[in-house]
Amino acid sequence: MLQQEVSPSTLPPAEEADLARLSWRSLQAVLRESDTPAALAALATEVAQTLACRRVAVGWGRGASLRVQGLSHGAQLGRGAVLGGVEEAMQEAVVQAQTICVPRVADGAVRITLAHRALMRREGVIGVITVPVARQGEVLGAITCERELGRFTAAEIIALEAMAEAVAPVLKLRHEASLGGWARVRRDLRMRWVREGSVGRRMWQFGAAGAVVAIALAAVVPLPHRLDVAARVEGAQQRALTAPVDGFLQQVMVRPGDSVRGGQVLAQLADDDLRLQVRGYQAELTQHENAFIDAFTRGERAQAAMAQSRAAEARAQLERAQQQLARTKVIAPFDGVVIAGDLAQKVGSPVQRSELLLTVAPLSGWRLVLDVDERRIALVQPGQPARVLLTALPTAPIDLRVMRITPLAKSVDGQQRFEVLAEPVGAPPAGWRPGMQGVAQIELAQQPLLVRWLSEAGRGLRWLTWSWW
Repeated sequence: MLQQEVSPSTLPPAEEADLARLSWRSLQAVLRESDTPAALAALATEVAQTLACRRVAVGWGRGASLRVQGLSHGAQLGRGAVLGGVEEAMQEAVVQAQTICVPRVADGAVRITLAHRALMRREGVIGVITVPVARQGEVLGAITCERELGRFTAAEIIALEAMAEAVAPVLKLRHEASLGGWARVRRDLRMRWVREGSVGRRMWQFGAAGAVVAIALAAVVPLPHRLDVAARVEGAQQRALTAPVDGFLQQVMVRPGDSVRGGQVLAQLADDDLRLQVRGYQAELTQHENAFIDAFTRGERAQAAMAQSRAAEARAQLERAQQQLARTKVIAPFDGVVIAGDLAQKVGSPVQRSELLLTVAPLSGWRLVLDVDERRIALVQPGQPARVLLTALPTAPIDLRVMRITPLAKSVDGQQRFEVLAEPVGAPPAGWRPGMQGVAQIELAQQPLLVRWLSEAGRGLRWLTWSWW
């Protein structure tokens, strides 16, 4: 900026008054307009009229983005128009961050004025001056004035600098209000970058470099890929024990989780009526056998044959009653464990024939049932390795191998799940019981993390777009 002490003005009083009111009138011209281009054009016109300039151009922007956006006397700027030499002169003043006047006013400062002198020769003017428009040390634009008659005086230079300082905050606010969303984000990032300083910028650079390295590793380095699913233990064989006859539940000897041996009585139905039937059929059979002996002794063949047939009928009924009496006991078919059927609260209640009472599984030959979500079932194939950790045995993970995918979905908690059968690799640890539950991890093909995320996002997007259309 101009640093010399200005001697008392030799300008006429009217011109002195115009210079003194330049800042105020320029602010009025800027505030009267509704948008930034019109405000810059009004500012250029006001300066041109006050200082008797041939042309005044107002540029706005930083660095290489500085462009002329307002001309005096109503001149219009076409799209992409470039004013030869004007923007170069503005850049010359902005780079040096000080006012440049040609012919210069002696103030003891050294300035580069090549672009300004080239502009003078090109336009054939006598004087050119460019004043940077700055706010809090940040250069926002520049004002270039061209005069055909007379040089610029020190008083005019000071008046221009004061005017530029006065209108800078208003122009900055108006410009920021006209920015779009993305432009505001870029502005905020640029201002934060400037405020951070060298140490802060270095930290941002290190962070950005680390993020780039992390993304590159996520896109290249393959990582283990596991599918977490719910798991439960089942026996390779399970036997459902039902009520053999209609009756009443009299006694229950076991509960779920109890170990049983083959032939052990697990439950007993009420058999009082059947025992009475057995005793009645036994008495009837004895009676017919005695009648047969008497008739045979007396030689009454007809009576003997009739008694023999009645005895056979009574014997058949007796055998049927005895079989029904034997079926009132629910017997374990093999050594195993009871996995379902808590009948302790049903003692004395009626049961119907074929009603499920207990479920027994053997103590050997386990299998794991894995519930896989339908959106992930395509990733599972027979032969894949897996591991399971049961809730009851949290310190003993077991290796598995996928054996079969059941082609039937079922609804679990509002989601469709497929049952995948897996078998332990080797002998399972002690303490395994059918009905135990836990979490299994199915080993899938290794993939880079970024590729996996993109695949999942693409799969979800295809599903959404298909459902929309």
